[in-house]
Amino acid sequence: MRFSIGMRNIKTAVAVLLCVLISFALNLEYPFYAAIATVIAMESSITSSYAAGKNRTMGTLVGAAFGGLFAFIEPHNAYLSALGIVCVIAVCNLLKWNKSVSIACIVFLAIMLNLRDGEPAFAYALHRVLDTLLGIGVAVLVNYFLFPPKHDRNLEKSRLAVRRHLSALVRQLLRQGGGIHISPLKKDLAALQKACDTYKEEFDLGKNKNHALVSRIEQELDVYRNTYSHMRMIRLLTDPDPQGVASLGTSLLQASNQKAESALSPESQAVIYRYHVACILGELQTLGLIVPTDIAYPLEDPARSASNGGSPDDVSSAVEQKSGRSPSPVPVRS
Repeated sequence: MRFSIGMRNIKTAVAVLLCVLISFALNLEYPFYAAIATVIAMESSITSSYAAGKNRTMGTLVGAAFGGLFAFIEPHNAYLSALGIVCVIAVCNLLKWNKSVSIACIVFLAIMLNLRDGEPAFAYALHRVLDTLLGIGVAVLVNYFLFPPKHDRNLEKSRLAVRRHLSALVRQLLRQGGGIHISPLKKDLAALQKACDTYKEEFDLGKNKNHALVSRIEQELDVYRNTYSHMRMIRLLTDPDPQGVASLGTSLLQASNQKAESALSPESQAVIYRYHVACILGELQTLGLIVPTDIAYPLEDPARSASNGGSPDDVSSAVEQKSGRSPSPVPVRS
C-alpha cells in the first residue's frame, strides 16, 4: 500500500485554513460550520464543487428554516426533533432535492440541539446559513485558483493508458490462445469514461475544440468496449472448464432463439474463435494500433489451421466480406 497526498487533499486543507482564518477575522462564533461546508464542497472539479455547494446551500436553507421554527417553539425537545426530521425530509423530497436531504437534517439538528438558552432561534439559523455560504465560496475559489484540475490532460492520460493496456493484453491473449485475465481492462475503461464525463461537465461543449475531442474519445470508447467483448468471448471459449464452454454454447444458441440441446461442437468453437480473432484485429486496425501476427488457434489441430491459412489478413478479409464493408477508421492520435 502506497501512501500519497493528492492535490485535492492539499486544496481541502488550504480551504479549511482560509475558512478558519476568515471566521476568526469576522469574529464568527462557530467556525466549525464554515469549515465543514468547505470540506463537503471541495470536489475533483470546479463544476462538481459548485454542484456540491449548491446542494448543501439548498439543504442548509431547508434545515435552517425548520430548525429555527422548531427551536423557537421548544429547543432540545426529542419529540419535536423527530417530527422536524420528518418535515425536512418530506420537503426535500417534494422539491426533488434528494442530494440535500442529509445536510438539511444535519443543519436542523445542529440548530435544534445546539441552541443555547436565551439565544434567538432565527438569528442562530441565519448565522448557520451565512457560515455555509462562506465555506462553499472558499471551496469553489480555492478549487478554481489553486492548481485547477487539468481535465484535458487527465482525459488524454486515461486514453493512453487504455490503449497501452489493451494492446498488451490483446498480444498476450492471441499469442497464447487464451489464459489471460482481461478483467483489469474494465477498470481502465471505467476510468476513461469517468474522465470523459468530468470533461463534459467542466467545459462548454459548444466550443468546436471541446466537442471534437469528446466525440473522438466516445467513438474510441465504443471500439474499446467492442474489443473487450470479443476478448471476453475468446476467454470463455478457451476456458479449461468444459462446463464453461457448454454454458457458452447454450447462451449463444438461446440468444439467436434456437433451442440449446447440447454444447457447441469443437468445429463450431473453432469457427467462433476465428470470428472473434478477426473482429479484434479489425478493431485494432480501426484504432491505429499494431496488429499482432503470432496468433494461436488452440481449438483446431495444427494441420487444419495451416490448411486454412491462419493469416490474420485472411481472417480479417473474410470478416469484411461477410459484413460487406471495411470498418470505418476512428480519427485517433497515438
